[in-house]
Amino acid sequence: MSERYDQHSRHWMGMQIRERRIAAGLTQRQLADEAGISLGALRDLEQGRTHSPVWAARRELRAILGLDQSESARFLGPRTRDIRIEVLGPLTASRQGAPVPLGSARQRAVFALLVLHRGTILHRDAFIDVLWGMRPPASAVTELQGYVSRLRKLLGSGLDAGKAGNPITTVGAGYRLMVDDGQLDAATFEDLVGLARRAVGSQNPARACSLYERALSLWHGEVLADIDLLRQHPAVIALACRRSDAVLLYGFAAELAGVHEQVLPHLRDLCARERFNERAHAHMMIALAATGQQAAALHTFTELRSRLNDELGIRPSALLAEAHTRVLRQQTAGRYSAAVRETDAT
Repeated sequence: MSERYDQHSRHWMGMQIRERRIAAGLTQRQLADEAGISLGALRDLEQGRTHSPVWAARRELRAILGLDQSESARFLGPRTRDIRIEVLGPLTASRQGAPVPLGSARQRAVFALLVLHRGTILHRDAFIDVLWGMRPPASAVTELQGYVSRLRKLLGSGLDAGKAGNPITTVGAGYRLMVDDGQLDAATFEDLVGLARRAVGSQNPARACSLYERALSLWHGEVLADIDLLRQHPAVIALACRRSDAVLLYGFAAELAGVHEQVLPHLRDLCARERFNERAHAHMMIALAATGQQAAALHTFTELRSRLNDELGIRPSALLAEAHTRVLRQQTAGRYSAAVRETDAT
C-alpha cells in the first residue's frame, strides 16, 4: 500500500523520532542500526523530508521509541486502524478505547484462535475440535458460522480488512483474520524481544534491559487467561514459553548490565509459575546474591533441591550447582560470552 503524509504529519513524526531517540540516549547511528535502516533514511525521517517511510522501518521505530497506542496509530499511518487486541492476559478488543463485546465463551474462543493464527487460514475442523472436542453436535458447522458472522459484524472494517472489506475472511472451509502487528499486544511483545536480543548482540545490555522491561510490561496474566477452552492449546503454550524465555534472557542482560534488581520481580514470578525451572531459579539466585540477599539465594537453592528430590527424585543440574557455587563465592558479575551463547540458543 502506498502511503502519503502531509507536511504537518511528516514534521510531527520527525519530531517524535528525534525527541524519543534523545530521551533513550541513542545516537542517530545507533537508532538506524537497531531499526535496520540507513543513517540517511533516519535523517530524512527526523527532518520530515520523506513522504513514504518504509512500513517495516516505521514499525521497528515505533517499538524502539516506545510510542503509546494513539501515537502509534498516527505514526504508523492508515494501515493501523482504531482496533486494539490484547491476548497477554484476558482477551480484550477495543475500538477507539471503547471495549468491543466479543460474546459468549465459544465465540470468544473462536476469535482468540483467529488472533493466535492471524494471517493464516485455519480450517473449521480446528475450531470444532476446540469448541466441542471428540463429540461435536450435528449443528457444529452451522454454529461456528454463526460465531464468525457475529464477530464480523462486531469488528466491521476497523482492522486492515483488505479487499474483502472485513478483517475476517472465509477461505474455502476455513477462516482467516488479517491484523497488523501494531494492533496486537503479542506482536508488539515479539518486536521488543527481538530488538532486545539484537541489543545484547551489539554489546548494549543496558538498552536490552529497557526493551525487555517494556516487553514484559505488556503481560497482564496468563495467555488468554479467561478462555478455558484454550488453556492447553499449543499456540497458547508456545506464547507462554516465549514469555519465560524473555525473562531468562532479561536475566542475562541484567547480569551483564549490573542491574539485577530490575529483573528480580520477573524472575520471582517465573519461578512461582514454573517450580522446577532450574534455569530460572539459577538466575534468581544470582540476582538475589548480587543485591545483597545471599541468604535468600542459598535458601532458594536448598528449597529447589529438596523439591526436585522429593517430587521428581532427581538431583540439581550442573547449571543450578554452578549458580550455587557462584553465590557461595560471591561471583555475581556479568559474563558476556555466556549470555551470547544463551541468546543464540534460545
